[in-house]
Amino acid sequence: MPKRPVGVLSLGILILVLAISAAAFAANLLADMSEIFSLTLVLFGLWTMVLAGIRAANPEQYGGGAFNTFSGGILITTLGVVWSLYVRELLVEYLLPALLLVIGILVAVAGIRAWRK
Repeated sequence: MPKRPVGVLSLGILILVLAISAAAFAANLLADMSEIFSLTLVLFGLWTMVLAGIRAANPEQYGGGAFNTFSGGILITTLGVVWSLYVRELLVEYLLPALLLVIGILVAVAGIRAWRK
């Protein structure tokens, strides 16, 4: 069992992020209703990266590592940014290459980490 279960904390953060995203839509800061979900992905991805820092400072024996959590946060944030840019029709031709670039970098870093062990 983990020393510090963060599931309830993460659920609370997710609800807060949804509230912030809905408020941003209500204040006309977002162009489309689907941007609520892209902003939610971006902000929750940032929380996941913060959570990785918490896990790095206090590693658990049987829990997922900080690198795995940070990689997931980067992927979630990247997906949210790509979705938001797609909704706003900005840099559409570069979105797939940008997403693949981030995934490729993460896979390469994971491979280097596995190779060193």
